[in-house]
Formats: sequence, structure tokens, C-alpha cells
Amino acid sequence: MIKAPTTPDALMKRFTSGRRTRRRRAALLSACAAVAVAAAVATVNVASAAATRYEAETAPATCDGWVESNHTGYSGTGFCNSNNAVGAAAQFTVSASAAGTATVGIRYANGTADNRAADILVNGATARSAVAFGGTGAWTTWTTMTVSVPVNAGSNTIRLSATTALGLANIDYVDFEVGGTPPTSSPSATASPPGRPPQCTGTSPITCRFPVSPGNYTVTAWIGDPASAGNTSMSVEARRRILPAISTASGTVTPYTFTINVRQPEGQPTGQGGTGNAGLDITFAGSAPRLSGLTVQPASNPLVVYLAGDSTVCDQATAPYTGWGQLLTTRVSGRAVIANYGDSGESSGSFLSNSALFPRMRPLIKTNDLVLIQFGHNDKTTSASAFRSNLTTMVNQVRASGGVPVLVTPPVRRLFDGNQLNGTALHINGAGANLPAEMRSLGSSMSVPVIDLTAKSEALVESMGPTNSAQLFLRQSPDGVTDNTHFSEYGAGRMADLVVEGIRERNLSLVGYLR
Repeated sequence: MIKAPTTPDALMKRFTSGRRTRRRRAALLSACAAVAVAAAVATVNVASAAATRYEAETAPATCDGWVESNHTGYSGTGFCNSNNAVGAAAQFTVSASAAGTATVGIRYANGTADNRAADILVNGATARSAVAFGGTGAWTTWTTMTVSVPVNAGSNTIRLSATTALGLANIDYVDFEVGGTPPTSSPSATASPPGRPPQCTGTSPITCRFPVSPGNYTVTAWIGDPASAGNTSMSVEARRRILPAISTASGTVTPYTFTINVRQPEGQPTGQGGTGNAGLDITFAGSAPRLSGLTVQPASNPLVVYLAGDSTVCDQATAPYTGWGQLLTTRVSGRAVIANYGDSGESSGSFLSNSALFPRMRPLIKTNDLVLIQFGHNDKTTSASAFRSNLTTMVNQVRASGGVPVLVTPPVRRLFDGNQLNGTALHINGAGANLPAEMRSLGSSMSVPVIDLTAKSEALVESMGPTNSAQLFLRQSPDGVTDNTHFSEYGAGRMADLVVEGIRERNLSLVGYLR
């Protein structure tokens, strides 16, 4: 299947007079601050540094083809749709702090069943030959191919060059990371993987169960296989996504380290959707899961980010329902962990009083831990004064424990009046209280950081319009239910991105741990 450009002008450029027109477009880096991952595996070492993202659509990246935005799910403002020709390329200029081996995560989509193979050249020399960028199922389904390449200190070019007349897959961005000074207790990108432990069974998916007590654990997974290509995702506990599906070439094995919060029940604290299994459950799925090693060790004093919220935040046990807290975990790496205490149906008052919720979470909060507090969906009849009182109590008790409270206004519902969301969508409740406005005012009066997810999600939903915004929520055709409050996995991911945007804007301590 040929990827056709979407505009008449683009069609003319590609096919008129038999000439191939090449439009070189740019990429400017979008910094993703992170920190070196930490582990408690004392037998091996790693060289690890902060990954930097380079978008395909902004200079100095170039695209032999068209920068387009017709397929949703991309990062930034677009992606590179290359010419259908041998040698058509997307090229990135990256900066390495030192010479050595770098890990390059290439995010792409391929809506065909054909492998769109590409040579990967570094500074003009072929580093990997004919890497297969396999089909992802749809042009709107994005995945990441991870490869290791040698780089020089300073500026380097990384060029993806098509080896067949099909051209490249659509290229969204590359995440670039070069090794630094090895921490003494972290897993090595060059050491041999430790192999799959006996706690793991199956092949597709691979399921692993560790009988550990509630707490926080450092988990290192060696994704990939020395002898075969793979496509692997990683989830823990009750559908908590840790790593989106990434494609790995044969011979590529990359260690990933995360800190995981274990609780019983493993999903929602009140057991809605089931209590799950005691201990830690890890699932490796994807179209071809490949796991070459896995270790689990107690975490040493991670930064904990507690989530206090409702069904739009919580770990939803049953698909297709997805809370944004379930996908916030994919944005965090290193010595930070998400502890999601969100629970379906909770208002500010019920969360404060239920012994499984705020009273259970509060004694766990330690100095400098973050507590993100989002309510409003179920405060339909709560008065403005009661709402402020409930939030004030939470803020004061979090501070008394040494934690840092953060107010998050609730995401909008998909309820339109023409092309704009109505008052119910914006959480003006039945008692006449404008709940997001109350949160903003309280944040100002108590000097509490506020992430205005209401305003951010309003802008997103209205920009997509009454029809296209449906994909953020649940729809009858793909999901079997129509729901304009709860999110699809795609929608939850977009909300998680908006929360991360707010975390960066407020310069919260989690910024240093974001992937």
C-alpha cells in the first residue's frame, strides 16, 4: 500500500511530470529532562543518561517527502511521510555529551503489512543495515523501535534511509540517549542479560508473578532478543502501563528500569473491579514479546507521586476504561514512582472519609513526596464551601506529613453546545458551584500549585470538535459503550500528557524524573 499525501498540492508534487519532489523539513529538539535510572541490582553496571527527544518536523531534522498531521497520535505538530523510493530518508542532528554507544528510540507507524526496511546511518556510515520497521496495524498506531549505535562526542547525524521502493514508515521522532558515568548499582546496557526468571511463564503474553509485600520495587527488564526481532509492551498490576509497545531488531536487547508501586488490592483501593493477586504481577505483551532478563528488588527511597482522584484518574481494571493515572506511569522513569489511590465514584468528601483512601494514603506520605489531588466529577451536589473545606483538609494534612500538595482541576466531559462545551462539561455543578474556579482560588490563597487540567482539556476537546473529540472518550463502535466522561486508552494518554505539561509548567520535583 502506497502512503499518499493528503492534499491536492502534495499529489501534484509527487506525481506531476514523473518528478519526485523533495521537501526538506526540520526538527528542533524538545528537551525531555530525566535522570539516570537507579536499581538495586548489585551484580551489573550501566551507563545511563537523560534521553533527549528530536521531532521529525522541526529543524534541523529533514524529511525526504512530506511533513503531515493527518494521522492522530503523533507527538509535536506532525510526522515525516517519506517519498516511496529507495534512499528516501529522515535525518536527525543530535548532540552527544561523550563518544560511545547511544540508544536511539525511533517512534514510527506503519499501516501496512509490509516491512518498511531502512538502513540506519550515523555520520554517513551504516551502523545498522535493513532494520525492519514492521506493520503496526494502522497509521494511527505508533510504536518505538530501539537500536544501539556508535556516536562521536558533540554533533552527530542519524539518518534513516529506505532500502526498498516502499520508502520509510511514518517517522514521528527519535529519543536519543548516550551513556555517561556508570552508577555502581544499575543494570548494564552492555552486560549480558540475566535471563528470564522462573516466576515468568508463557510466550505471548509473558506473565510474571513475584510474591512480594506491598511497597515500592525497582524492576529492570531486558527487552529484546539476541536471535529474533520483537514487539514488546510492559504492564503491571491492574492494567498499569509501564512501557508502550516497542519494536526491537534481532540482536538488540535494551535494559529498562522502573520503580513500581505494589498494593493490595492491586488496582483501586476499595477493590472495585476485583482485588487482583497479592504481590507483583508483570505482563509483557505486544505482537511478539521478547524478554531476555528481569530483576525485582526493593526500591531505595524513591520520590513517590500519590494520586488522589476519581474514575478518570484511577487504575481501571477492565478495558476499555482507562484512567490517566494508568498511563502517567509511562512518562516517569528512574527513582520516582506513581502510587495511584484514585477510586471510581469518589467525591472530595468520600475520598477524605473512606478508610481505604485518604486515611490509608496519608501515613505513607514522606517529606517532599508529591500528592496530586483531582476531584469534581462526583461533587455534583457539593456546595462551594464544602468543596473548599474538603480540599483544604487534604492540603493541610499532606503538608503536615511533609508532602507537597498539588491541585488538579478535573478534565472536561464531552458535552457540547454547538462547538463549545457546556457548563456541565466544565464542572459547574447542580449547586451552582464552579468547581475548577474554586480549586484555582484555593490554590492561590493557600499557595498550592494548580495544574489546570480543566482548561487544558477544554482547549484540546474543543480544538478537535464535537466529532473528532469522541476518540478521547468511549465509543460504541470500538469500545462497546458510549461514555462522554471516561477515557479510551488514547484519551487517557492525552490527559496524562496534559498533566505532564502542567508538571513542567509548575516546575514540580517530578520534572527531573520524566521520560
